[in-house]
Amino acid sequence: MSAPYPVIASIVEGHGEERALLGLLQRIVPHLLPGAYADIQRPHRVPRDRMLKRDPLAQALTVVTARSPRPTGVLVLLDTDDDCALELVQRLRGHAQATHAHVPLVAVAAVREFEAWFLAGATGLAGHFGLPDDLAPPSDPEAIRGAKEWISRRMPPGATYQETAHQPSFAQRFDLDAARSGAPSFDKFCRDVLFLLTGERHPRQ
Repeated sequence: MSAPYPVIASIVEGHGEERALLGLLQRIVPHLLPGAYADIQRPHRVPRDRMLKRDPLAQALTVVTARSPRPTGVLVLLDTDDDCALELVQRLRGHAQATHAHVPLVAVAAVREFEAWFLAGATGLAGHFGLPDDLAPPSDPEAIRGAKEWISRRMPPGATYQETAHQPSFAQRFDLDAARSGAPSFDKFCRDVLFLLTGERHPRQ
């Protein structure tokens, strides 16, 4: 069964991203392409060590592409931690090409971690979740090791950032345009989502 609109499936590595990415994609589709609609399917989680291996990734792709309506594209998302984003993306694409070459697929590696995007779009979080009203992004969000700790240090005494509790809510409030300007990997994410929506590649902002 095929749908008359884009259907986006996704594969993520963490429990927090299962909910956060779903909400983020639902938010960002009309932000990137006003008036657009896409069926955003619930992310499928595969632990990082398995996602980076060909056979487990192939199994995950088989699962998500068997859904109805059938996805028109798949987004794979993981954190780089201390690895090279380009190498991770190339590895994922290579594995996917070897087993599911017929599937339109984009791979995004959030530099350092998913939360670096929140740092880049921190102005949208200001005054919420106990964060200060004057919260501002650091100069180079993707260079920071420990984005979660950066957020925790700016929360009220005794409160800490918890991935599964905060990630979905933060994903609904961080400043998308500021994040796109301040975090190149988020800009890539936006361009890849546009590709899944339109089938056209878009230049880096």
